[in-house]
Amino acid sequence: MTIRRLTIVALFAFSMPAFGQDNTSPAAQVLEYLKGLGNGSYLFGQVATWVHNENPDMDHSSNWLKKVYDHTGKMPRYGTITYDFHDDPFPDAAWNSGVKKIWDRGMIVGVYTFWANPSGRSWNEPVEIDHIFEPGNNPTKSNFYKQMDRMAANLQWLKEQGIPVVYTPLVESDDRNKWHAKGTHEHAIKVYRLIHDYFSKNKALDNIIWAYHTTQNHGALEKYYPGDAYVDVIGKSAYGRGLVFSEYDWAVKKKKDAGKVIWWAELGLRGNSSGPRADCMDVLKKLENTYPELAGFVFWSDAGYFNVAGNDNGPQLMQSPKIVTLK
Repeated sequence: MTIRRLTIVALFAFSMPAFGQDNTSPAAQVLEYLKGLGNGSYLFGQVATWVHNENPDMDHSSNWLKKVYDHTGKMPRYGTITYDFHDDPFPDAAWNSGVKKIWDRGMIVGVYTFWANPSGRSWNEPVEIDHIFEPGNNPTKSNFYKQMDRMAANLQWLKEQGIPVVYTPLVESDDRNKWHAKGTHEHAIKVYRLIHDYFSKNKALDNIIWAYHTTQNHGALEKYYPGDAYVDVIGKSAYGRGLVFSEYDWAVKKKKDAGKVIWWAELGLRGNSSGPRADCMDVLKKLENTYPELAGFVFWSDAGYFNVAGNDNGPQLMQSPKIVTLK
């Protein structure tokens, strides 16, 4: 173990008391840490890359972790890298290295997969999802299993580096702009469960903390839920000044009865760059006054108007003792 790695372990041991136990996996330790958040201690997360050729290297000018740091002088505690299989702007090794650098810097890492449409069409066109589950081979099924094998190989590499990830297999499970939600909610649940079982059972990937989230559409969180056996982290998107979480009571029950982490998985402070700047401190006020059980939030990227880079009091939010950033 290098001196650098010892430093990171010491950092996690400070904030996550269970991390030093040899019989507990890194994924279990991170999950236990996340479960301890909320009620006055809120994780600050940021999507580092989505699917617009944003470089997975957190020191690159296009990476949103760097943009947030340059604007506020502080680094988020949690960052998410997207493996984009539709446009394929980077080789898998670049995404893997980006994840490793985030972890090596002492952050918790999230991973998204933006799957290519297994029908061969565009990401936002329909697909016969039932083909994925048919016996025997067909082009749609083969395409999707090839992508799953590709993603599993990346997660295996991360496992070999000792890196646990908060993994979201379907970004916004109910987002009907994406191929995976063009069918019924039962179809989306089946795809989520397939990925979970294939990675967990067939590929023996035990470095994954399983995350699920939907758009802010009312009722979606319950309707598209894959089930307690498949999910560790439950999230909801919230865009615009209302900062909504309409199934909060349902999510709190899942937290208390089933041990789930709950948070804003995607957070955007305002919808477009033409409106007046929002106050970032409204996020903390909303958490304290309305949603205190949430573990925290993950700001969206795409444009600064979603996050601290393009709104008022971003540094003040990150400096609050109630907001957990990278120390």
